[in-house]
Amino acid sequence: MEATLPRELLRDRTAAIARALADPKRLCVLETLAEGERSVSDLSREVGCQVPNMSQHLSVLRTAGIVATRREGSTVFYRLADPQVLEIYRLLQQVAG
Repeated sequence: MEATLPRELLRDRTAAIARALADPKRLCVLETLAEGERSVSDLSREVGCQVPNMSQHLSVLRTAGIVATRREGSTVFYRLADPQVLEIYRLLQQVAG
């Protein structure tokens, strides 16, 4: 994230990222994507979430800029947009105890 964003916009983006991370299933998605790119169906199976619900979680993460996509035919693959998000997650885990 660029430090040159106006402060208010930076706070808004930061809050959007925090809201996107405020769900245990989405945190599980982060853990899974830390291991590498996955399709929606792979994520659904590995995380234990129905495909429609997984798609909704991925939409929230994508809107926040946490995940990025790549399309191969009819399959959409997801990956972490920035590995620094894992550092954020690890810090939150440390604070949580």
